Amino acid sequence: MDGSTEKRKKSKKSVKKATSVNKTNNIKVKQKIENAPSEQYFILSNGQPVKNVKELADVLEHVSEDIFNHHVTNEKNDFANWTKDVFKEIELAQELAGTNNKDHTRIVLYKHIIKKLGK
Repeated sequence: MDGSTEKRKKSKKSVKKATSVNKTNNIKVKQKIENAPSEQYFILSNGQPVKNVKELADVLEHVSEDIFNHHVTNEKNDFANWTKDVFKEIELAQELAGTNNKDHTRIVLYKHIIKKLGK
């Protein structure tokens, strides 16, 4: 076996190992991030369904301000209500209720996810 063949074999083993680790980490993340029952998915005003808080944080990066402002006003915060009513995440709901822009909302959601993954 020449040196390049041996390097390719080692490289393939490294890729397989990294893929295995990533799959394991993704499984752990999915197990800790609970999906809502399908009948309780959050439906954005544009019709897009959201099944969990991680997905909500990710989706908020791309939705328009109009869509966000439809769900978050001075009088209501649909995201806070959803997390409280569906996931029983009272602390998260209280934090979300204090947000009024997409970036802050996303930060609150990601901090919650990181905290949950640390448990």
